[in-house]
Amino acid sequence: MSKRIALFPALLLALLVIVATALTWMNFSQALPRSQWAQAAWSPDIDVIEQMIFHYSLLPRLAISLLVGAGLGLVGVLFQQVLRNPLAEPTTLGVATGAQLGITVTTLWAIPGAMASQFAALAGACVVGLIVFGVAWGKRLSPVTLILAGLVVSLYCGAINQLLVIFHHDQLQSMFLWSTGTLTQTDWGGVERLWPQLLGGVMLTLLLLRPLTLMGLDDGVARNLGLALSLARLAALSLAIVISALLVNAVGIIGFIGLFAPLLAKMLGGAASAATTDAGVVDWCADPLAFRSNHPLADSRVDGSVHRFGHCVDRCAAATVAVAAFTQH
Repeated sequence: MSKRIALFPALLLALLVIVATALTWMNFSQALPRSQWAQAAWSPDIDVIEQMIFHYSLLPRLAISLLVGAGLGLVGVLFQQVLRNPLAEPTTLGVATGAQLGITVTTLWAIPGAMASQFAALAGACVVGLIVFGVAWGKRLSPVTLILAGLVVSLYCGAINQLLVIFHHDQLQSMFLWSTGTLTQTDWGGVERLWPQLLGGVMLTLLLLRPLTLMGLDDGVARNLGLALSLARLAALSLAIVISALLVNAVGIIGFIGLFAPLLAKMLGGAASAATTDAGVVDWCADPLAFRSNHPLADSRVDGSVHRFGHCVDRCAAATVAVAAFTQH
């Protein structure tokens, strides 16, 4: 049985990597002849528009997809390990929607600067996190109560966000893209801002490895081993919320990756928090890469076809999670 459990996620991961790599190779080949890839990557010719697009759009898009995939996997591990809830991730807890609402308000008020949107996303995520955890605190952060509270708050934040977009359409037209996530890049600015932030999050997570491992035990056992449980949970949840806000600020809301990546990592043998965290950061890079790879469709989000594609992705992801969970048990 253990061999079967290990074989399924390994094959699934290998398939994701192969598909993502193949699609990326095809898109890059269509955008630019392979003989010009090296020149376009390091010193693009400003007179050749294809090389400029390759350097300032396709490559940053690939890089941001890898960074966001790693970040979502890391956030999913933190939420699920601390809350002992396999359904916990930024979208199910409402944190991502709160961050999006904060960005919407900042955009509506026309507050300039990249730092303003980051602080707004962080403030929105923190407020929603406090509300959700406050509602579930009386039930000792019960998984069912936590998810229900997160979904309700997420729906309210989403409704408020949509109302603002409807009444201020001209100012908030770009927020339609943010509601489903967009990996479109026009330069390396997003990558340059995100990678040091994500690296800092990974380093802080490594410092929390021992507390995260002890959180997987019974509360009494963890306290007897010297863990300040409440403080450790607060630190880990705060870190997860901050990273979630930074990711939403970078690309909008992308769901299911933070839900499925930790499950896949555990099925691959990550029994301890260290193995789970490492696998969550690395393993799920394939998913946003595959999502990014369908370049023509990804650029046509505003025409409505992306919404049909998004629904198909959601259903496929949900079915895959269900099959994986069944196999794990």
